[in-house]
Amino acid sequence: MKHQPGFTLLEVLVALAVLAIAMGAIIHAATQSINTVATLRDQTFASWVTLNQVNTLLLEAKPWPEEGSRTGNVELANRTWRWEARFFKTEDPDLRRVEVTVRASETGSELDKLIAFKGKPPEKPAADATGSSPDAEDQPAPPRDQPTKPKQPQPAP
Repeated sequence: MKHQPGFTLLEVLVALAVLAIAMGAIIHAATQSINTVATLRDQTFASWVTLNQVNTLLLEAKPWPEEGSRTGNVELANRTWRWEARFFKTEDPDLRRVEVTVRASETGSELDKLIAFKGKPPEKPAADATGSSPDAEDQPAPPRDQPTKPKQPQPAP
């Protein structure tokens, strides 16, 4: 019998086994990369939501926050994000600690957390009987887009 050139069945099976292992590793790496990109995207959006909520809470003119929490939903990037803000007292009575956490859903895992401090706004000066503040002048304020002129000295009588 004459020997014919080519691969034996055993050589073909070994080559297929090596190829299957290599393809499995490549598919696993690609899947892991896609999952990592999705997680990073979610964490980035969650951090933007967290920053927005912290700034909203710090700038709002509502009454001074007591201890407790607030929750809400906000839409960003065509998704609804769940945020929770918790207020805590600090050693300084004019300062509150604010912790804001963001989740992709109400029961989802925490994607971002930010801690900030809110200072108590200064109290407004008391108005006198005429309704004006004690340091208000009788002259109207100049328009904002025009420079102010210095006051001329008044001659002594």
